[in-house]
This record gives sequence, C-alpha cells and structure tokens, in this order.
Amino acid sequence: MNAATGVLREHRAVILVILLFTAARLATALFFELSVDEAHYLLYAKHLDLSYFDHPPLVGWVHALVYYTLGSSELLARIPAIIISAFTSILCYRFVLQNASPEEAAYATLALNSSFMFGALGIGLLPETVLLPILLLILFSVQHLEKNGNSCAYLQLGIVLGLAGLSKYTAILFVPAIVIYLLLQRRTGILRNPRLTITLGVALAVISPVIIWNMRNDFISFKYQGEHVAGGQGMRLSSLFQSLGAQFLAYSPPLFCIAFYGFIQSIRNGYERMKLPLLLGGVPLVFFLYASLYKRALPHWNAAFFLLFIPIGTVLLHRSESAAARRMCAFAVWFSVILSLVAYVELAFKCIRFPDYKSPFRDIYGVSASVQKANEILARDIPSGRHKALAVTNWSQASRVLYYSAPFGSEVFLADKRRDQFYLWQLHEPLGYDLLFINTHFYKRDIRKEYQCSAVEEAGTYDVELRGGKVDTISYAWCRNYQGFRVQTPGPQTHRQVSR
Repeated sequence: MNAATGVLREHRAVILVILLFTAARLATALFFELSVDEAHYLLYAKHLDLSYFDHPPLVGWVHALVYYTLGSSELLARIPAIIISAFTSILCYRFVLQNASPEEAAYATLALNSSFMFGALGIGLLPETVLLPILLLILFSVQHLEKNGNSCAYLQLGIVLGLAGLSKYTAILFVPAIVIYLLLQRRTGILRNPRLTITLGVALAVISPVIIWNMRNDFISFKYQGEHVAGGQGMRLSSLFQSLGAQFLAYSPPLFCIAFYGFIQSIRNGYERMKLPLLLGGVPLVFFLYASLYKRALPHWNAAFFLLFIPIGTVLLHRSESAAARRMCAFAVWFSVILSLVAYVELAFKCIRFPDYKSPFRDIYGVSASVQKANEILARDIPSGRHKALAVTNWSQASRVLYYSAPFGSEVFLADKRRDQFYLWQLHEPLGYDLLFINTHFYKRDIRKEYQCSAVEEAGTYDVELRGGKVDTISYAWCRNYQGFRVQTPGPQTHRQVSR
C-alpha cells in the first residue's frame, strides 16, 4: 500500500494532467455531431473488411470493438479516441522520463495535450490517433532490441511495426528511420542477425490483410496513396508555406516553435539519446516537407514529428540557463493550455456568433437536422411506383448523411464520378430511382445540368443557424427517374481536410 501511495505521489502531476484532459474531452464529446472523418471511419466498422480504399483497417477495427458491443452514438464513437489519447499521454510521459525528472516529464505531457491538433485527435478517432501510441511503442521496442537481442525482442518489434502498417501507409517511413539509426549506432549486427527474419515475417503477417485486400482490388489503395501524397503538378514554394502555416496554427503557434527548437537543438548538440527520436520524427518530417512542395500537406500528416518534439523542445527550453527562455517556455505552454481549454468550452457551448458561412462548426453542426428534414420530404412524397432514396454529390456529405439516415432506414447514394470507398460500398447505381438530392452552400451541384432526370423539382431549402448566423444552407431537389450523369463534368475538386 505504501509503495502504491509512493508511486501515485511521485507521478501525481502527470495523473492530474491526463485526468484533466480526458475529462475535458469526455465532456466536450457530448455536444457536437460527428465530423466528416469520424463518420467515415465509423462506416468502416459498419462495413468490416480486410482493408479500405483510403486507409488500412485498424481505425475501423477499433471502432468495431465499441460499435458491436455498446452501439453507436456521438459519445460512443469518441470513446476509443479518448482512451487511446490517454494511453498516448502515458507513453509520452514514459518517453520523456527516460531523460527528465517526473516534474519535467509531466510538464512536457501537459504541453503535448494542449496542442490543438492532439486535442482533435484525442476526440475524433482517426488513423493518426491509433498510429501515435504505436510510434512510441516502436521507439521502446528498438531500445529494448538494442539491450536484449533475443527472439522476443525481434518478435515485439515485428508486432508493433505490423500494427503501424495496419494504421497508416506512411508508417513505412519508420522502417528506413530505424535502419539509418542502427547504421549510425554501428549496430549492424542487429541487421545481420538471422532473428531479423522474425521481425520481417511477423510484420508481414500482421499487415497481410492489407496486402490481400489490395491484391483483390487491383492495388487501388496503393495507387491512391501515391497520387494523394505526391500527386501535385509542379514544384511550388507556396504549397510548402501553406502546409507549414496550417501546421503552425493546428499545433498552436508557440508549440510549433518549441517543437522545431527541440529538433534543431537535438541536432546541434548531438545528443546521443536523441538519435532515434530525431530519425523517427525527422524522416517523416523531411518526406512531408518535400511532398508539400508538390501538394499541400494536411497538418496531421506530420503528427509523428510533433508528438516527439513538442515534449523534447519543452524540456530543453525549460532547462535553459536563460531566465527569459524559461519564461518563454512557461508562456508558450500555459498560453496553449488556456487556449485549448477555451476551445473545448466553445466547442461544447458555441458561444461566439460567426459571420454567415464562416462558422468553424459547419461540419459538426446541423447535419442531423438537415438529414431529418430530408427524410421527412422523402416520406411525404407522393408514391410514383419507383424506388426513392437520398442522394449527395460529394463524399464528405455521404459519410454523415449515411450515418444520420440509419435510424430512418432510407437508402443513400453518392452521385459523383470520383472513385473512392463509396464506389466499393455502393453495390449498384440508382438508375430509375427518384432521388432527393441534398445540396449544401459549400458543395452545390446543378442537378438539372449535370444529371439525367425525367424532371427536376425543387423541394425546399433549410438554413442551419447558430447564434443568429448561418452555418450552412441546405437545398433539396428531386431528380425523377435518375439515369446517371448528363455531361462529362469533373465537379468541384474537394479534398479531405482532416485525414486523407
């Protein structure tokens, strides 16, 4: 009992940090609808498979653990992310504790949790949410392998590398990082050891569902990822600056600077103990910086770098001999903590009135009401002898409309030429259907010009309002006896803004 009390006393600071942010996320999770990506990955659980078009399957499998045991709601969909985020914080604390005191490690964990992006990943379950704790387990596994090169150590590394591959395709970047690290450390004996076949064999076995699925589907997932990450046309510095600017805001401006401070200081001072974090965070950083010269990188793509170097930078700056630097560190962390907590409050209570169509809540507010109205229109329609269904024109609508239409039992179709996961889930075209199209202010298609219909009938509009400001405007239109696309139009180019 005394030993347990001593442990709690020694680590009480980080326990309080984790409990604070876990409670904030649990409380906030009750007050807003599913985002585009949350709904999309929850659909993975409803359509369990070996893998999926845009990502490996682990995010959907994790969702399925809750979906098939407790059911589905906004809160239940977020429970896995909240639990995994707390686990990631524990691993982060353990990582920093290797070279810092419990107080410094707790402070670094506080800094990480106050980052806006990690707050988002701690509520909505995305592939990165699952990947980040696995990255820390990879780091610990490599360290364990260096100290104890038995078969179990090789097995452990194979398992965690395989799990990383089941989380996100870009996890492959951790492999060259590990190889370079072992070469720099002159640990080539590990690379030549016959037991390395255990690591490779186990990792391949773990990711075999992804390989099998792609073999069955013409490797469309691999092709998509190649085009998506580096499919831009021509090198543009503006794209790089836009990517960095998005990360600057997404991770909290002061913490963004602290992360790069930690990265640069670790390189300059040649910290031996930092070589592995430098490579595990640095290789993805360099890759995505290069890729962003061709196509704007989304902020969470570099989450591995910030996971490692926000804590490292916080500790290094906190230890600085300069009192001004220490004050700067304290300001950066507590400024981010306060902003983060304010963001949670605003997310829950939505106190601010934003100008029309400028609300940051447009993807998480009003969708269920607009879908309910669509189903009411569907139910009131005079029978025509044809099947009736809802239709949307963009994948980002489809995920949420499918989720929020489930209680009504109505069919939902995505009428778009873009080939994606819905192409695989949508087993037939709704030819001959009467489709009620749901158009939004942001993704509006001209139904009469772009689709073949016997008749097009306007069915009303609905303003999604919040604090007196328009969040979105939904318009409904019937396409009677739908017969497909009328003309070869590419449609608006919309890209996933959170996870793809």
